[in-house]
Amino acid sequence: MSVALVRPSRPPVAASRRRRTLALAVITTLVATLLAAVQAAPAQAAPVLLSQGSTVTASSQENGGTAAGNAVDGDGGTRWSSAFADPQWIRIDLGSPAALSRVELAWEAAHAKSYRIELSTDGDNWTTAYSTTTSAGGNETLTVSGDARYVRLTGTERATGYGYSLWEFKVFGTRDGGGGPEIPGGGDLGPNVHVFDPSTPDIQGKVDEIFQQQEEAQFGSGRHALLFKPGTYDDINAQIGFYTQIAGLGLNPNDTTFNGDVTVDAGWFDGNATQNFWRSAENLTLNPVSGTNRWAVSQAAPFRRMHVKGGLNLAPDGYGWASGGYIADSKIDGTVGPYSQQQWYTRDSSVGGWTNAVWNMTFSGVQGAPAASYPTPPYTTLDTTPISREKPFLYLDGNEYKVFVPAKRVNARGVSWDGVTQPGESIPLDRFYVVKQGATAATINAALTQGLNLLFTPGVYHIDRTINVSRANTVVLGLGLATIIPDNGVTAMKVADVDGVKLAGFLIDAGPVNSETLLEVGPQGASADHSANPTSL
Repeated sequence: MSVALVRPSRPPVAASRRRRTLALAVITTLVATLLAAVQAAPAQAAPVLLSQGSTVTASSQENGGTAAGNAVDGDGGTRWSSAFADPQWIRIDLGSPAALSRVELAWEAAHAKSYRIELSTDGDNWTTAYSTTTSAGGNETLTVSGDARYVRLTGTERATGYGYSLWEFKVFGTRDGGGGPEIPGGGDLGPNVHVFDPSTPDIQGKVDEIFQQQEEAQFGSGRHALLFKPGTYDDINAQIGFYTQIAGLGLNPNDTTFNGDVTVDAGWFDGNATQNFWRSAENLTLNPVSGTNRWAVSQAAPFRRMHVKGGLNLAPDGYGWASGGYIADSKIDGTVGPYSQQQWYTRDSSVGGWTNAVWNMTFSGVQGAPAASYPTPPYTTLDTTPISREKPFLYLDGNEYKVFVPAKRVNARGVSWDGVTQPGESIPLDRFYVVKQGATAATINAALTQGLNLLFTPGVYHIDRTINVSRANTVVLGLGLATIIPDNGVTAMKVADVDGVKLAGFLIDAGPVNSETLLEVGPQGASADHSANPTSL
């Protein structure tokens, strides 16, 4: 057979151009289709740490210093250790179901030789996601997959004569099927947080400007936080109006000192202080100019973690009416004078004296409090506070913002901070979603699902769905009396039946459509025992 090689004839120019045009059109269409398909695919959320701060139980612990919670506290220097026997287990409750992707184990020298990782959606029925009989301990990263709320490590054979001991037990994954970008923690504090240091020019002028805006703004939308870096501030009279927080940024109240006053009076309402609501002072030391500081308020206006090197007057100038307030974790070196103040609660504090009572004055854990004598005079006094936990607060560690979360106190008496290192936990700001005006409830919930805490900056937040706090030990902290308003009758916030959630520093205000409940802590019928690590409001 012969084959003839024939050179093809050149096609006409017009036909060649038409073919090239058609080919380009086909290629362009294919590329566009592929790009559309790629863009249409939902973004996969990066797995996040789900287990830190979760509720943990274990079959045993070696001693009081090796509790199960140490394995999820984020501290590589604390550990869980079991009894010296086989088998043993440690179980994490993530609070809600999640799509799991990996587990990281940091073993102490007393590690498991044989163990398995088990998953469950209900805490009763378990499936094995990983198992080994040849573990060498150290740091292990394990790939797991499955949807689960509960994750359990069961050790079946120890590698040493000691128990099973983990520095950290970390579980990673996503919730709600993933999707959407990872939400960053940290960032700036927004336009309504005003930070001062002793070198800031015209501090008094700025403080006065905000007071002029807020003095009568009982139903306004302005929200402000005045935050003072550690140092000494001279000749300050900070008058505090509606929806204004003033606070020091030290770890101790004595880190930030005013040679001056933090004042609430009632000139705006003809000397009547019964509507002086919604403001706060905390974490400062005051040397009042006259020797006595005035804080004439009526409820929802806490005076916390303050050191007054002098007296404290709870009545307005002219001794008009005032009705109710709250002092906590504060030291008043001089005498507290209620005068016309009708009612007050003071907790875990120290006072140099107390002049009088009108309707009811209540004390628990207050050094220097008057003896119980209700109804004449109407003093109700408890020597200690059975259980209390102070409010978390923002502070500066060098140039880094952190939130300090005080530990629970039992049978407390006096302040938590004077001459001692206060027990508690410091959480870096990058473990908080810093909520700013314009943030949606969907984004807030996504941040919570990702494992972040919440720091609401001063503002008013209208939400169209419930904010769901489902992870144990979550901190939700507001600055400048940040206010959450549900717009369509939903519950503004729900806290799951989990340990140790801390809610502080924010308001929940009723919206235009009636909500049957504004805040729910634990669903109806919840019965778990959280006495060892209660939720605090």
